[in-house]
Amino acid sequence: MNKLKVAASALGIFTGLAGASHGPGEMLQGNVAPSNTVFQAWPSLTALGGEPAMTIIPNLLVTGILTITVGVLLAVWAAKFISRKHGGLVLILFTIVMLLVGGGIVPPLFGVAAGVIATVFNFKRAKSGGVD
Repeated sequence: MNKLKVAASALGIFTGLAGASHGPGEMLQGNVAPSNTVFQAWPSLTALGGEPAMTIIPNLLVTGILTITVGVLLAVWAAKFISRKHGGLVLILFTIVMLLVGGGIVPPLFGVAAGVIATVFNFKRAKSGGVD
C-alpha cells in the first residue's frame, strides 16, 4: 500500500472525526440560533475558550446533527474511497461542507491537505498505469 494513500486516508479519518466532535457541543446548546456565523461549538470549555466553528444553518441543534453526519461520512470516504479517480476532490468537497455546517475551523485545514495528498497519489497512480 502506498504511503501517500495511507497518509491521505489517515488524515481524512482524523478530519472527519475531529469535525464530528463539534456536533455534540452544538446540539447541547439546543434549538436556538447561533449568535453569529462563527461561534463556539463547546462554549463550556473554558480552558480552550470553546471550540470555534462556523455555520450557515440558523439552528444549532440541526447544525450539530449535520456536523456529526458529514464528519462521519467524510471519515468513511477517507477510509474506503480515497483511491477512486476523484477521491481527493470529493474529500475536499466533504471538508468544505463540514466547515459550513459547524465542523470547526481547524479540522477542515487537515481535510484539504488530505484531499491534496489523495489527488497527488491518484495522479501518480494513473500516470504509472494504475499500480499502487
